[in-house]
Amino acid sequence: MMKVIPTKAALLAMSLLVASCSQQHLPASQSRVVGDSETAYQTIQLKNDERNWWDNAVFYEIWPRSFYDADGDGSGDFKGMAAKLPYLKELGVSGIWLTPVFEAPSYHGYDFQDFYSVESDYGTMEDFEAFVKAAHEHEIKVILDLVINHISDGHEWFKKSVAKEPGYEDYFVWKQDMPKHWGKAWSDNEDNPEAVWHWSTERGEYYYGAFGASQPDVNLRNPKVVEEMNKLATFWLEKGVDGFRLDAVRYAIEDEYANGDDADQADTQATINYWTQFTQHVKSVNPDAMLVAEAWADMPTIGKYYDGGQGLDSAFDFDFGYVVSGILNAGGQRSADFGSVKEGETDNTRNALWDNLKSRKATAPLSFFSPFLTNHDQNRIMHTLGDNWDKAKVAATLLMTTPGTLYLYYGEEIGLSQYTTGDDQYRRAIMQWQDNKAAGFNDTGEFWLDQGQWFPWVENHQPWWSDYWQSQRAGKKASVDVQAADPDSLLNHYKQLLEIRNEQPALQFPEEIRYFPVDNLDVWVVQNVKEGQTRLTLVNLNTNVDVSFTVPESLRGEYSDLLSGVKIMLTDRFTLKSGQSLIL
Repeated sequence: MMKVIPTKAALLAMSLLVASCSQQHLPASQSRVVGDSETAYQTIQLKNDERNWWDNAVFYEIWPRSFYDADGDGSGDFKGMAAKLPYLKELGVSGIWLTPVFEAPSYHGYDFQDFYSVESDYGTMEDFEAFVKAAHEHEIKVILDLVINHISDGHEWFKKSVAKEPGYEDYFVWKQDMPKHWGKAWSDNEDNPEAVWHWSTERGEYYYGAFGASQPDVNLRNPKVVEEMNKLATFWLEKGVDGFRLDAVRYAIEDEYANGDDADQADTQATINYWTQFTQHVKSVNPDAMLVAEAWADMPTIGKYYDGGQGLDSAFDFDFGYVVSGILNAGGQRSADFGSVKEGETDNTRNALWDNLKSRKATAPLSFFSPFLTNHDQNRIMHTLGDNWDKAKVAATLLMTTPGTLYLYYGEEIGLSQYTTGDDQYRRAIMQWQDNKAAGFNDTGEFWLDQGQWFPWVENHQPWWSDYWQSQRAGKKASVDVQAADPDSLLNHYKQLLEIRNEQPALQFPEEIRYFPVDNLDVWVVQNVKEGQTRLTLVNLNTNVDVSFTVPESLRGEYSDLLSGVKIMLTDRFTLKSGQSLIL
């Protein structure tokens, strides 16, 4: 991690050293220091990184079951999502990522039972096609969550493979004996084969299922299976979708551990090669289709899926959200569920933001990485920030002013929080549209989260969402309609940020980013440059106190703040109010 520079003298010494290195053709992927002690900044050059329509896009992740219920059965649906497209257009997003919408036995849908049918709880194929068409009419792209790594044990393929039906014997990974060194690829316990190998009484063999017995892994070494996956991608692309979010890409083709090296399971060369092949197929059907990878790992590992420009189009930057929450919860330890920011890291200063940008650029073109705050597998950012509205606004500013393809989890724009931690259902709660008994979700007051049938693993499941929602209403800030009427709300802050970002090329994807490490660690100062346009972002990362800092000489002058519309004069010293953001 980059060390904090405590004095101007130290900064000057560093600038001279790096300036000397720059004369020796410092690689463009590294940052360098420019200027003297009064004007010094670190810089990253990003020319020619922007290539595709998604490089500047802002996607909105929708958990369909929780978004909007048009037919009143308690589960959201395609017609409900279509009804809310005007809201998303007004919000300012340019794309939608739908979590699984294929027929599946679970509530979450990550165990596909039929690749060619939509989830009946969400509507018909005609409803789906109408939703995609309406989204395009609102100039919003649609990508689908595609799970290629595994499917449901109720899928026709698995049933035929269990029965050793000719042609299907090797559609999955079978072993007569349980391998000794083959556990979960993301676990520290490599010698735990019982966690991933499951016995089939009918076939008399073990099958591999990294995500559980009900979700067997397909055998992507089998050319027939590869062809089947290519066919299903073609089918949905021809339905008009604009690409796919690819689940669990790190585990496509795995091997038994060798010499205790877990690299033999996750991120194998065969896995990288598979995704490059899949990308080539998708581009042959639609050259403008995008593919974003869920590779929950460190930056160098994620970068492997770029594969020299021949691989996947983009990958999620999991570190970004952890860095933001770590800074805003100063004094605590940053942590990750697995595979990303190391447990217990404590560099919770603005330097971690700059390090994040540098690590993106050092690994692959910066446009390859897609930052976000949280998603459906993580505790919601509002909950992590202690339901602090000021911190949520700062998090929004940091997200909307970082370059690349951005992702916003549904409800984040209104501070949607969660009842408690533990089960994933709490991270996937009902969207709060109106300040009424049903939250404007439907007209019946039925909520899937209160229906025990969806949670067979929970003994004596008790309804919880209705009571939780009533507690949220007490604050009079929890719904879209209430926040829309409040100029100072989180929702309107997001709308402003999105409008500004969509109108400012330098914020979307700059040619150069300049980081000014000013003399107050609570202040984030970054200048974006593109085609002669400069945009300066100032953020007080401390939501408790006003802070002052010395303004670098090169930044002094009169500006217009795009957020407030007022004139700002930066003199030698400037004060930011607690949690204040300026985009100049």
